Amino acid sequence: MAKAGTWYLVADRRGRPQLFRVDRVDRATLTDAPVRRRPGVALAEVWRQLRRQVEDRPADIRVTARIRHTRLDLAVRILGGSLTGPPRTGDTEAGGEDWAVLEPAYPVPPAVRQLLQFGDDLEVLGPPAVRRVMARAAAAIAGAYAADGPPP
Repeated sequence: MAKAGTWYLVADRRGRPQLFRVDRVDRATLTDAPVRRRPGVALAEVWRQLRRQVEDRPADIRVTARIRHTRLDLAVRILGGSLTGPPRTGDTEAGGEDWAVLEPAYPVPPAVRQLLQFGDDLEVLGPPAVRRVMARAAAAIAGAYAADGPPP
């Protein structure tokens, strides 16, 4: 199954259905054992239930970020579900009239890396732990593209 460009494997683990991100699978073993599905269980329904569990997780990490007005419409479309309210414009926290303030929320700090897609058109203002996550991720990206970085 796929959601937002990410592929997932739905499988039982210890007798309970679970989602596994395919890009995080380190290894797999091919066996001759046939797939066994529990009677009366529809894959589509299990997918819906598991996806709901993931999507309904509390988003406890509230982020304050500023974004250039030229990217605001796109950001609202992409971040819509994670925004805790409408963007604030004309806010002194934003740093000028070219900027707006957004407040998305995330379940875990690494999830804020979603904001990297806006490049230098977006800056996380807080909290400090989230700024550190962004700084580490940006440094890793810069290192990958450095002249002496690893070959493709």
